[in-house]
Amino acid sequence: MEDTEEYIDLKQYWLILRRRWLPALIVMSSVTTLTALVTFLQKPIFEATGKVLLKKDSGISSALQSSSLGTLGELAGLGDKSNPISTEAEIIKSAPIVKSVIQTLRLKDDDNESKVLKLEDFLKKLAVSNAKETDIIQIAYKSTSREESAAVVNKIMEIYRLNNVERTRVQATTARKFIETQLPAAEQDVQRYESAIREFKERSKVVSLPEEAKVAVEGIGEIQKQLTEAQGLLASADNRTQALRNKVGLPSKQALEVNALSQSSTVQKALTELKETEQALKVANTQYGEAHPTVINLKEKQTALQELLNSQVGQVVGNTIARTPSLQNLQASQTQQGLTESYVKTEVERLGLLNQVNALQQTQGQLRQRMTVLPRLEQMQSGLQRKLGVAKVTYEGLLKSLQQFKITENQNVGNVLPIEAAVPPEKPISPKKLLNLVIGSVMGLLLGIGTALLLEALDNSVKTVKEVQAIFDITVLGTIPQLDGEKKVSATVLERSRQPLPVRDEPRSAVSEAFRMLQANLKFLSSDNPPRVMVLTSSIPQEGKSTTSANLALVLAEMGHRVLLVDADLRRPSQHQLWELPNSIGLTNILVEPGKWSGVVRSENEHLDVITAGVVPPNPVRLIDSHRMALLIEEWREIYDYVLIDTPPLAVASDALLLAQMTDGLLMVA
Repeated sequence: MEDTEEYIDLKQYWLILRRRWLPALIVMSSVTTLTALVTFLQKPIFEATGKVLLKKDSGISSALQSSSLGTLGELAGLGDKSNPISTEAEIIKSAPIVKSVIQTLRLKDDDNESKVLKLEDFLKKLAVSNAKETDIIQIAYKSTSREESAAVVNKIMEIYRLNNVERTRVQATTARKFIETQLPAAEQDVQRYESAIREFKERSKVVSLPEEAKVAVEGIGEIQKQLTEAQGLLASADNRTQALRNKVGLPSKQALEVNALSQSSTVQKALTELKETEQALKVANTQYGEAHPTVINLKEKQTALQELLNSQVGQVVGNTIARTPSLQNLQASQTQQGLTESYVKTEVERLGLLNQVNALQQTQGQLRQRMTVLPRLEQMQSGLQRKLGVAKVTYEGLLKSLQQFKITENQNVGNVLPIEAAVPPEKPISPKKLLNLVIGSVMGLLLGIGTALLLEALDNSVKTVKEVQAIFDITVLGTIPQLDGEKKVSATVLERSRQPLPVRDEPRSAVSEAFRMLQANLKFLSSDNPPRVMVLTSSIPQEGKSTTSANLALVLAEMGHRVLLVDADLRRPSQHQLWELPNSIGLTNILVEPGKWSGVVRSENEHLDVITAGVVPPNPVRLIDSHRMALLIEEWREIYDYVLIDTPPLAVASDALLLAQMTDGLLMVA
């Protein structure tokens, strides 16, 4: 069903084009001709192209990267969606570059050579694009002059490259000035941290903390070893000292004093003289008595020797002895003296070992205390060293970058590298004559079809059988084709010219056969009681109702039926013109003047009679809708086999509807 409907729609369009071919052809020809004129009169347009390569970085960006100052000269976008190449393309189309090109080449307006080319007009001719998946920008310019198009592209590339170099130089100059302002501060930072480290080492008495820590650890181990050995020797010395002390019977201090006095010659000499004096005093006291001068002299001598001995003992042992030692302590036996000497040596050895142990313990404690301080010192020194390292790296980087920026300022370094210069094109890109003509023809065809469809949409007349069926919703009894070369004529022309009757004039034509088919279909409406008295009308004038009435009457007469054709169009009658009959008397006379109607009948042949309309009355409806008219129709029904009544169009009058109530039916002609 869908295929059938589509086919019918296409056929409908074809019929529309057949009806509206002339305006469609005029529109199509006009569009095609206009396109051809514009194409051939248009000036040829040439397009030259050039290419530049964009490098990611330049000397300035490399210097900045090496100095850890950023990527100032590198092609990079700020946002995630930004494209550096698109940014450079917009720079190429920027006003400063475009104006510089226009001024340098003195470009003029194509329409007015006396005017300088405008910025917006220049941009319309300029095209800047990025080659797909590359870092190459393609620059194209259109002009009516091939040399101008190439010159503009090359000048754009040159100015853009110089602009890029200038931007790089400005960046380098700015960076150099910035570094020169920062360099003294960086140098002061290095010096400040070096002084801080020196002061830290002097204050903490540190040369190398790692080495000192290593030495301290090794020293603590070595001292611990020595301390263990010294403590063993001290224990052995304590045992020997205790044994000798028991043998000597004197404390160690007293033994030392006795040993010192026994070994002093002055003390022993004074002791010997004192002993001799005491012996002599005893003898003299026995011989002479205490009052004897000899005894007195001896006592005085004893006293003097005693004082001398005390003085000498004090000189030997010091002031630790408050009283004069006994003779036993001042003069020991050889054995006792040997024991005392051994005791003294052992005691001295023990004291020496004790001092050594104390010294080792003290040294070990100092080292351990130093070890606890070293981590804090190392942390402080590491912080200073780290700051010094950062300051040195910054200072060295600034020095290095300063030299690079000075070099970059004097170099023609940039991100732009021209790789293909523009050359004058050999062929124009516009107009493309063949393409324009094809497009113009297609557009003309489409506009022509559109014009035909528009005219068809504006025309509300009925043109196809399908439309007739859709509008009236009644059975179509036949389709009558138009005669070849037939023309529509106005009512005034109908009054002066004879219309052709195909059944009479061309009985073997397709039109005649169509009328015969119509006659056959009328019989098939009801085989038992076919319509015999029929009213023929149309919706509007000049649709062929009168011609159809005449031809159908001829066909029925050919079949041997007695046929009466009545012209009941009392407004614009036409049957008398078709049959070339006088119209002085007719249907109006029969209706107005009662009497026999046979006098107004005109016989065309032995089977066909015609009654013309007669004089046009002032009120046709009154005559049509009359009892006299109904009686006439009944009389005609009795006499004739078929009665065909030609009536005015429905849009003009209601005569057809009134007569249809008196007959067997109404035949609508569209």
